[in-house]
Amino acid sequence: MSKTYVRLIALFAELIIIAMTNKAFANATLSHPINSIVILEQQSDRLSHAFSSHLKDSLVSTNLNVNVRLVNAEQSSLIQKIMGSSEPQITTTTDKQNSANQFNNQNGNKTTKQPELLITSGKYALTRALVAGYNKPILAVLINSTDFRAIQKKHPKLSKNVSAIFHQAPLIRQLLLFKEIYPNGKRVGLLLSPHEVHLIDALKSIALKLDLVVEYEVINDNEELSKKLLKLISRSDAIIATKNNTIYNRSTIKSILLTLYRHNKFLIGADQNFIRPGSIATTYTSLQQLISEVIDTTQYFYNNNKKLPATHFSQRFDVVFNQEVARSLNINIKGNSHYTDLIQAIELNMGEVEIYE
Repeated sequence: MSKTYVRLIALFAELIIIAMTNKAFANATLSHPINSIVILEQQSDRLSHAFSSHLKDSLVSTNLNVNVRLVNAEQSSLIQKIMGSSEPQITTTTDKQNSANQFNNQNGNKTTKQPELLITSGKYALTRALVAGYNKPILAVLINSTDFRAIQKKHPKLSKNVSAIFHQAPLIRQLLLFKEIYPNGKRVGLLLSPHEVHLIDALKSIALKLDLVVEYEVINDNEELSKKLLKLISRSDAIIATKNNTIYNRSTIKSILLTLYRHNKFLIGADQNFIRPGSIATTYTSLQQLISEVIDTTQYFYNNNKKLPATHFSQRFDVVFNQEVARSLNINIKGNSHYTDLIQAIELNMGEVEIYE
């Protein structure tokens, strides 16, 4: 038998072994299917686009064995784009997954998989998905509670499959912050628009359990802001700002803060943007913390028969202070972790609270 013939037999045997190994690997991979997620973003919105891109990279780097596609909510034929039926699938996979996908292609199998979970980035993306009739599980992020509730009311049937994570600071968390930084204080004031008044009864009930009293004034127009602010200050130890641009904006914030300081009172801001102008403190959830919470929620989804948890505010948060304002009011501020640990412990003890708006 010639050496050439022996080499050919050996080469043929090696090719058979490689083919059998690849087939066995592909079958093993298919027995653990790649999880499929679509992130629906609004590309023209910088925050939505940047957040979605970062979220995609973070999800892919987890151990979820996940395939993530970004879809622009501003496109036509949205459902087809989400389901992946009208365009090539953009995948981010490991080399092993690529090998399995190549094996599928060679055998004529489709690699595009309908998403088990749709993550909507922003109010527009959620609205577009529901208007298009999407009725599978949706996790909504980068949306506030007011907008989310309004969208739910417009789409009551489809909203049954929707859960949300809010990254804004809930009022109760701000109440807890006030209680920790000013333990001698008892009365907290709120300036509210007419559409926010429905929060008061539930908020007063919760405040009572914290040994606090909630005072409020309703601002119907900017002309009565100064007068009602003075009335509220006379009944309050401090004021907690809501995320209400009609009351708290560039033209009003300086006047509100100066009036408070003249009466030796302070403002707890609605977010980090209130700190530099002169708010003493606020709790906040960073976008990176929100991404971590989305990853946790996604893991929960796949570990619990593809069911989403109830809508909630992010459990991850931090505290930021204006040290100069605190010193001017003779308020001693401890380390940030002191407040976050205490507030998280109290929240855990309180459980889910409806007023987390």
